[in-house]
Amino acid sequence: MNELKRCLRVFSHSPFKVRLMLVNMLCDIINGKPQQNKPSH
Repeated sequence: MNELKRCLRVFSHSPFKVRLMLVNMLCDIINGKPQQNKPSH
């Protein structure tokens, strides 16, 4: 539970781009897309 609170705190203090990136990552995980298929930048 503490990890979740810490994540939420970090998320709330994150700049918008970071939030967007995290949300996209979450959506990919929820949709079941394997991360290996993504080109690494």
